[in-house]
Amino acid sequence: MAKGSRGGKRNGASGSTTIPKMQIQPTQVTPPSPKDVANGNVLPKGGVPFDQFEKMTDDEKADVVIKALGVGLPMFLDNSDIQKLSYYTGMSEKPKVVSDSALDKMKGTEIFRTVNDAYNSSKDIGYTANDICKQIAYGDFTMYSDSGGSAHGRAIYFASNFSSSAGYGSGSKAVTMRAKITGGKTIKESTLTNMYQTALNRGDKLAVACSQASDSRSRVNMYGLAKGYDVKTSDYGDYVMVLNRRALTVSSDFKKTNTLGSRWK
Repeated sequence: MAKGSRGGKRNGASGSTTIPKMQIQPTQVTPPSPKDVANGNVLPKGGVPFDQFEKMTDDEKADVVIKALGVGLPMFLDNSDIQKLSYYTGMSEKPKVVSDSALDKMKGTEIFRTVNDAYNSSKDIGYTANDICKQIAYGDFTMYSDSGGSAHGRAIYFASNFSSSAGYGSGSKAVTMRAKITGGKTIKESTLTNMYQTALNRGDKLAVACSQASDSRSRVNMYGLAKGYDVKTSDYGDYVMVLNRRALTVSSDFKKTNTLGSRWK
């Protein structure tokens, strides 16, 4: 199909749209070797590099999305469909990390993330709150999480102010990290949702491909990521959903939440 081609059919009587099914087959890839990962290359063999993916037409991206949906993930990654797209394309660009005082002097939208120790009983994998913050700042892989239920879609969740973020801390082990959005493309949640739904109703191949995700909370954010957006902000509340870490500059100072009182400093 040509870019923007239509793959859906509108039912004239009801005005609803019939979304076609796209066949998802197992996609065979070989995980990157430890040496590759150490050298900053997390693209699995058989995957499509993210920088190439970004330059593709929407229809070409749709083909990549369908292949990504058939990928098996390593055990340490959360089993969500946006995680499959990130893994299949080797989306690993890290945030810039600076001292807290250096971050003070930088322009950008300030955001906070508070996390607790986490344990996945089905995989028998546990992380301390400090480990989770380190992974966001320094980790080789972009890792999404289902913690909190992902009401605004799968993403790395931050809050637009410290007090809202700190409210998610539980006990003395909770840790808060601070960052600023210093690059990339940001979009409002309602704008992205409307963009996706309009494209889906029109039968655009990329939106249809994202709609095939079995994990419904991945669909809109996968579409946003494929369209080149790095951050999504909520229209209500204080939620900031990071889709791609490259948009961030992160403070290297992770702080115990219960030592901070009502503000970061």
